[in-house]
Amino acid sequence: MTEQRSASGERYPGERQGLGLFLEELRPVVKRQLGTDSLLYHAIKRALASGRLTALRHARALFNSLPRETRQTLQAGIVASPEPTPERRLLLDDYRRRQPQPFVTIDSETGPGADPRPQITMRHELLDDVALRVLVRPGSLPSGIAGRLREIADLIDQDRRLLSARYWRAARIEIVTEAEPSGDDRGAGSG
Repeated sequence: MTEQRSASGERYPGERQGLGLFLEELRPVVKRQLGTDSLLYHAIKRALASGRLTALRHARALFNSLPRETRQTLQAGIVASPEPTPERRLLLDDYRRRQPQPFVTIDSETGPGADPRPQITMRHELLDDVALRVLVRPGSLPSGIAGRLREIADLIDQDRRLLSARYWRAARIEIVTEAEPSGDDRGAGSG
């Protein structure tokens, strides 16, 4: 059986990205468990710095050659030690320096009983001014998230106005117009 390779040298689509993500999560666990003098730590550090597929594969091969108990301990460390939560004060300091940016937000739940229709709104956020950002809670089921992202992409393809600033200005004007009291209601409640 011959191994298929893409033009980028990847054995499967996304191999480089997948290895990079795995090694990024593994690096702090290796540092904590095996120390910065370990061969695996240096291989991971070098692979992530270069991004070369051969270096990424080498680091993974070193990980795979560890005794089974050590591998299991390191893998458990990835799952058990989530990203440390930054101090609230530091996050607020960072947000204070940002300017509000308009974003079309698409909020969607996954799993049993989730509303199949995503909530789409225009709102301002104190985020970096990027064209696209996807926020997913860690621990979410990848197949569920990928499926929802495909559904959202199809929704945007079907109605491209959803990303139009003009569409959202018109929608805001319509909401304001509907919320204005009619001539009969203007004096109601005032004494």
